[in-house]
Amino acid sequence: MTTWSRNPVPTEAPNEASPDMPTWRAVSELADLVEIFDPDVQVCVWQRAVDASIAAYLSGLERAGTLQAIETLSAEDPPRLARLPAGPDSVPGLAALIDDLAFLREITCELLGCPAVGLRFARVDHAMCPGWHIDRVGLRLICTYEGPGTQWLADQGLDRSKPGLTRMADGVHIRAGAGDVVLLKGALWQGNERFGAVHRSPEIPPDAGARTLVTLDPLWQA
Repeated sequence: MTTWSRNPVPTEAPNEASPDMPTWRAVSELADLVEIFDPDVQVCVWQRAVDASIAAYLSGLERAGTLQAIETLSAEDPPRLARLPAGPDSVPGLAALIDDLAFLREITCELLGCPAVGLRFARVDHAMCPGWHIDRVGLRLICTYEGPGTQWLADQGLDRSKPGLTRMADGVHIRAGAGDVVLLKGALWQGNERFGAVHRSPEIPPDAGARTLVTLDPLWQA
């Protein structure tokens, strides 16, 4: 596993500075995800591609319709995903998917020093949260494996204190690619009460197929 360039700090760590100029950052190396600890950074995205075997497995789930699996995992627990189809032809892709989910769990636990994560794996045919919003969490990891990725505002300096955030947030937005690891800082991150990543779920055109994604929330009590 990657050796991080700073000691992991939980979201409730004291003495965290408040942002001066909220922004987002893209990184090309896993270790650079520590840039999320910069008080100004509200979104940090590690750009990577989806494993070919995972993509092939998910493309074969078209007949399965929408799916959802919710699990609480300790730092050592492997994801189970018992509700996902597991036929003979799907074994390599499903195994690769479970391995990647475990890898994302490991990233979350090591980066934040948390003992567990809440994992939600979903295959959806509509935007779950279509309006611009801020999550009431400390930090959330999102990875879209299939379909359009999470969107966030390029200008994170939006005044969040005014009502009508959805109506005001009409500026240029960024969309994550398939496989990208996106860290979204929430309003409950220490010192971030007036901020938080302004983001939304993408619209899914009727003929575009499903969107498959995972979210991981750090947990401090397993």
